[in-house]
Amino acid sequence: MFNKNLEIKMKLFLFVVLAFIFNLILLLIQKRTNIRFEKISINLPQFAPALAFLVTISLFRDLFRPIIMNFNRIVFTKIFLAIIIPIALYTLTYYLGMLIGIDVKIQANLFPTLITCLFGLIIGSIGEEMGWRIFLQPLLEYKYSKFVSSLIVGLIWGIWHIIHYKNGLLFMTGYVLFTISISIVFVYLLKDTQNNLIIATIFHTAINASFMTFFYGNYANIKIWLISWIVWLVAAIIVMIYERKYYFIKTK
Repeated sequence: MFNKNLEIKMKLFLFVVLAFIFNLILLLIQKRTNIRFEKISINLPQFAPALAFLVTISLFRDLFRPIIMNFNRIVFTKIFLAIIIPIALYTLTYYLGMLIGIDVKIQANLFPTLITCLFGLIIGSIGEEMGWRIFLQPLLEYKYSKFVSSLIVGLIWGIWHIIHYKNGLLFMTGYVLFTISISIVFVYLLKDTQNNLIIATIFHTAINASFMTFFYGNYANIKIWLISWIVWLVAAIIVMIYERKYYFIKTK
């Protein structure tokens, strides 16, 4: 049993290493091309986790997990929550920012920008969630509780965003706390859905789209990021307390 657990850990470690390697490769490709990916909000490194997932299951068939995309009443409810939660939390962030005197304005031409970027946001979310929530999270849950698994995934996910390293250690520390908070909320949304890819994709897309809605053009404002991180952390704590029994059991 010990050897089997060690073997699985090594395979998952390989997946993480591949996700970082593909991240760097795709980032270099994006930087060396003349294509304006940012115009349609396509970020090539977002496909790194999906590529790592495909390579890992090709090498180790025992880790294969089916991609669930079914619809039922629970899924529809979770889709609704996946859309509402980011909108509510970023609305709160926006008004808290205004309350303390941060000058943030929703741009007048935002709607056509969002429509243009929507496709890129969706496929980018699929690229990430196939690796993080559809593959890595469920496999970790066989060894650890859902809380610990979400901590691990959130930590890796945050560190994996190497583009933010340029903002310094303090920013990265806050950003990792942010990704861990989101990972905790992800666990609740995916409960009783067999880690449905549709829910994971919509939640990821809604987070990015909601942030763009309220703070497009204000990405350099560290105060906005800080408020956002605190809001998400509080939301994660509330969800975890509400579902505390679920978060601290292991998958049978």
